[in-house]
Amino acid sequence: MTFEEFINFALSSNTTTEIFELEIKEEACKSIKKHTKLNICTYKFIIQEEYIRHIKNKHEEDLHYLSKIPEILNSFSSVEKSLTRNTQTGQTDVSLVFRKKFDDGVVRMVALRVIKTKILSLKTLFRQ
Repeated sequence: MTFEEFINFALSSNTTTEIFELEIKEEACKSIKKHTKLNICTYKFIIQEEYIRHIKNKHEEDLHYLSKIPEILNSFSSVEKSLTRNTQTGQTDVSLVFRKKFDDGVVRMVALRVIKTKILSLKTLFRQ
């Protein structure tokens, strides 16, 4: 399944089982490490279908940026580490916030770092 096919499937689905994996290129990985001190070179970057629907439901005007996720991940304008308290577990979640400047604004993409399983998981995406 291509990424575009996955997006279309996720938008029309009501399941939560499908996951799409994107490659984090080595150059991007090194840049992330330089800016955040986080070494995620062995991490997978996954997109769960339910987060595609979250973007549709909460940030519908930014849906057209979904196809730009690989570009945002691998050629971002800036990246920073963000710490947030998980309201369900009380633990601190570590996220990476990617920003990419496009002609119509700056897009912010948040990816949650899942430490034990070495995964970066898309949480949301929206224009600032």
